[in-house]
Amino acid sequence: MKKYFTLFMLIVVALFTSCEDDIAKRQAVFTATVPAEDLSSSRPGSIINGIPDGDEFNLNAQWKDGDKIQIFVRQDGKVYQAESTSTVSDISSDGKTCSFELVLPKNVKPDKDYEIIGVTGVEAYIDGNDVIASCTLTRVGIDSSGAPLLPMWFTCKKGNTQAKFRHLCAYEVLYVNNSTESSITFKHGGFDVMTPWYKYSDKISLTGNYISAGQDGQNDSESREITIPAGMTGTIVSWYIPADNKIGGTTEATIDNAKLKAVVNGNAVTTIDALSSAKTLVRGNAYYMEANWDGSNLYFSNEFCPDGNHPHMIDLGLPSGTKWACCNVGANSPAECGDYFAWGETSPKEGYFYSNYKWFVGGDYHQITKYCANSDYGIVDNINELDPADDAAYVNWGSEWRMPETAQFSELHENCTSEWVTVNGMGGYLFKSKTNDRAVFFPAAGWYNPYGFQELDAAGNYWSRFNLYTSYPYYAYVLAFRYGNMGVNTLGIIGRLNGCSVRAVYVGQE
Repeated sequence: MKKYFTLFMLIVVALFTSCEDDIAKRQAVFTATVPAEDLSSSRPGSIINGIPDGDEFNLNAQWKDGDKIQIFVRQDGKVYQAESTSTVSDISSDGKTCSFELVLPKNVKPDKDYEIIGVTGVEAYIDGNDVIASCTLTRVGIDSSGAPLLPMWFTCKKGNTQAKFRHLCAYEVLYVNNSTESSITFKHGGFDVMTPWYKYSDKISLTGNYISAGQDGQNDSESREITIPAGMTGTIVSWYIPADNKIGGTTEATIDNAKLKAVVNGNAVTTIDALSSAKTLVRGNAYYMEANWDGSNLYFSNEFCPDGNHPHMIDLGLPSGTKWACCNVGANSPAECGDYFAWGETSPKEGYFYSNYKWFVGGDYHQITKYCANSDYGIVDNINELDPADDAAYVNWGSEWRMPETAQFSELHENCTSEWVTVNGMGGYLFKSKTNDRAVFFPAAGWYNPYGFQELDAAGNYWSRFNLYTSYPYYAYVLAFRYGNMGVNTLGIIGRLNGCSVRAVYVGQE
């Protein structure tokens, strides 16, 4: 009997030793690094993960005690999930790195090549031979508000124990100023701390060398509400999951016409155009915006300007380096119409007639006294460009500003997308840079002719400082546009005596 017992114990020890050896072969310790902050976005911001820093949403990426990482292993085209989640340990003093332990699933052969996929912040699962991150609004494996809030992932090959995490999302922080005398409630789905109102896709495939996502859509599940009292500012955070292109490997998402649902004074839900034009958001960057709620529209102020001290120079990344003013001469914001000027005059007036135009003798357009290249219409001086003393931008705003050249109108149109939008209740054209996220809004301010005021909220005419129409020098060139699909004409002409808008360009100190 003793002999059998001894034999049994030897078998148990052998099995236990074999099991220990097997686990040891399948065991590995990783060093995990969270993404570093990145201020390379064309709009201010940083990569965000974690919790707000004070009252701001400029969030640091940091590991916290109790953070868990789901591990999947891909070998020979098949995907296996680790038996348990890995808990981070040995967190560095700055919270940027940690260690975690992995035991390979039993079906994985440690001596063959394999790929490891790690996910934190959202639930992940196996679907066929793919790892899918379920981008729900549920935080998985997170027990405290100090833990990472937003999804990150990494991939690495066998032999590489440096797990460098990446963010799945781009983020937009929206500060909404309620300038009305009534409270407003925005409805959205979201985290307890960060409350997104729009997102791209509900699930995302993490296998392979790309990320694929479903169609963009508004999220109405797990609806949250944020109420902004009268005269106060509230913060709403949206997150977007860009879909990588399998061929080009891009990490950008283009979101168009997102909707924000609002309830005003408990009345029926109103749908508001929150994003009036397509935006490109790069994964891992945060984008900060300010908006004003005026009771019927969301006016995105720093879509065009950084603050209320107008005018601003807006750098659209144009080839010539031209910087456009944020608003019209005489206006206090991008959506205001501003003043109206006859071409070559520097002050607005009550009416715009032949009889009171500065450069016609006795109201006769055949007797032009300046800026004329045809003797049939007056004194020939062959001056085609407004002198500074006759330039409304120069006279009203100073020597750093001038009315634009016709070539600058063309450059604006060629290097920007143009779209009819409504800003703060005013229709007009938004010119948005093709190289950065800056934009200028030209309101459809209408114009004056001898018969009165014309086409407010339907048309815009913006003077150039050049008068190149030599055959008929009583005309001057404008950037002209009409409502909606009527489009933009960068080389329109209109009679010099008419009252039109002026949008200046920055020329610097003389």
